[in-house]
Amino acid sequence: MVKLVKFKDITKKELEIIINKHYTHWKQFNPALDWNETVDKFKNQFTKDEGLPIGYACYNDDILVGFCTLRKENLKKYPEIYPWISSVMIFEEYRHQGYGTKMLQEIANKAKELGYNKVYLWTDQAPEFYKKIGYTYLQQVEKNEGGYGELFYKEVDQ
Repeated sequence: MVKLVKFKDITKKELEIIINKHYTHWKQFNPALDWNETVDKFKNQFTKDEGLPIGYACYNDDILVGFCTLRKENLKKYPEIYPWISSVMIFEEYRHQGYGTKMLQEIANKAKELGYNKVYLWTDQAPEFYKKIGYTYLQQVEKNEGGYGELFYKEVDQ
């Protein structure tokens, strides 16, 4: 059974795994990504008990399979758009097994619990995946580090 657990409620070791996986993966696409800033975000900003930003570890039963965050600020040029689902990752050995779809359904439910009626995300790697699971393409957006991605949204049932 897939469940999301707040970063503040997982073990230190599991949070370190998440930080390392995030940094290792995204550093190749964003050379300006800073290790210390990444650690600070994941240990201090995404460990809130309530409100945004907040991070969630994704488990299948007791096995950590991925993670994502829900935040108010993501792309600097689009402050009017929120909440953002970001840092979406299913660990490689668990991909193509439905965990990403289930994790994104659960994070949308978390946004709904916080009173939001839409969620947004951008991607430059998996647009077809997001279309397949019901996200709607909105526009091309400029990424913080330069270049462009595709902005998607999904209505959250109230």
